This record gives sequence, structure tokens and C-alpha cells, in this order.
Amino acid sequence: MAGCVVSILGVLTNVLLLLTYIKHPELQNPTNILLINQSIADLITCGLAPLYYSLSHTEVGRELALKYKYLCLLTLCAIVLSLWASLFTLLSLSFDRMINIKFPFHYARLATEPVVKRFTIALWIAMVGVVSLPLLGLNTWRAGQACSAFTAFPKIYFINFFLLTSFIIVILVGVLNLVICAVVINKRKVHPSGTETQQLQMKSQYKLTKMLLVVVGVFYACWVPYILMNMIALLGVKTLLGGIIPGWFIILLEASKILLTVSGALNPLIYAWKIREFRRAFQKTVGLQIDSTQY
Repeated sequence: MAGCVVSILGVLTNVLLLLTYIKHPELQNPTNILLINQSIADLITCGLAPLYYSLSHTEVGRELALKYKYLCLLTLCAIVLSLWASLFTLLSLSFDRMINIKFPFHYARLATEPVVKRFTIALWIAMVGVVSLPLLGLNTWRAGQACSAFTAFPKIYFINFFLLTSFIIVILVGVLNLVICAVVINKRKVHPSGTETQQLQMKSQYKLTKMLLVVVGVFYACWVPYILMNMIALLGVKTLLGGIIPGWFIILLEASKILLTVSGALNPLIYAWKIREFRRAFQKTVGLQIDSTQY
């Protein structure tokens, strides 16, 4: 039930974000293209979560998943695709902020809208290609077994293509954002002042960087438990769990999946909280009166 509530919230917040982006041209820039890409991934994750919960936790759903192979595989592959898209987009956002903060004079030339759009399209094509492998025959689905990544995907595929890649991205995102923090702190010490235009530009970039750091913090809080629980379930059953997966561990594992939808539901709210342009555009989209004195 909790997972479905979070999923509905995530669908609503991400649909609102997409509508806001479409209705307000002032939001359409290279960095926000990546934010919207993140929102699309989050929307798919939150939208598919109730279907996954029904296939896994309801009697009717389990019967359908036991009987229909491609219903199970399509659902699992689509969820993996959305989670991967979220991970890779967050990594891309970290690189975007790194280039902007470290090489501000080259950023406008390197990160143009056509370049970012081509990159996101190529990223989706590559991810769809890899994630579609189970649909093309690389699967261990058997009639009568539960529909889950553990049973429907070969262990080597789930570990090497999804969990290991996810773990590497988690590390890279953490390292990149530590470097970003160090660069920002150093720049503030070395260049505490400047022209009014330079100060406004720097203030805007710092706000974007702070927003990314909040998103990264939520990302770690929601993703690390999921990755660790899966690693233990796949690799540490004998050494850490005595060869048997206890009931309490399964409950924690399912709870960690809900956290992934929490991350997707919170991201649009973080954008509205930390970025003034998004906040004002959100208010206009939902028809709220804007008090200009607040800005």
C-alpha cells in the first residue's frame, strides 16, 4: 500500500514537472534537458511500480506472472530501464555541473542543446539495447516461478549488467560531487568578489550545484540500501545469512524497492524548492498567485 501511494505521488509530481517544462520556454536549456530526462525515468519507475507490486504481491498478479512469460519480462525490463536511466542521467548531471564549475568559459560551447539532446537519445538507445536482452532469449523464466529479477534474469546478467553497473555509478557520482564541492569551496575563497553580472552568474550556478547535491543526497539514501540488499541476497547468502534467506530480510529487500520510488517522487519537489525558475513556473502551471516580493 505504501509503495502504491508513493508511486501515485511520483507520477503526479513528474507529470507536473513535464507539463511545466513544456509550457515555459525559459526553462528549456541544456541542464534542464537532463533534469527532464531524469523526470521521464522517474515517471516510468513510479508508473510501473504498482504493476510490479501487483505481479509480486497479489494472488491474481502472481498467477498472471506465472502464466504469461512476456508480461513478467516486459515489466522487469521496463523497470530496469527506468532505474538505469535515472542512474545514468544523475551521472550526466554530475558531469554537467563539473564542467560548468571547473570550466565555465568552455561550458556554453561544450554543453549546447543539440549536443545534450543527441547524447540523451544515444543513451536511451544504448540502454534499451542492453535491457532488451532478456526479451531476446537471455532469461531464466520458467512457468510456475515467481516473477522477479532473481528468477527471471540469469545471475551473471543481473549482477554484471545491472547491479555492478549501478554500484560503479554510485561510486562515480559520489566522487564527482566531492570534487564539485571542493572546486566550489576553492572558487569562493579565491574569487569572493567580481562584477555584479559575474556574481549573479556565479550565484545561479552555485544554486544549481546545491540542488544537485540535495538530489545526490536523496539518491544515496534511497539507492544504497537497495544495492546492498541485492548484493547480500545474490552473493552473501551463504556467508552472511547462513545459506537461507530469512523472512525479515525479504521484508527489508521489498522496503528498499519502495525507496527507489521515493527518490523519483521527491526529485521534482527538490527542483521546485532549490531552483527559483522552476518554483515560479510550477506556481504558474497550477494557477497559484505569485508574490514577486518573495523573489
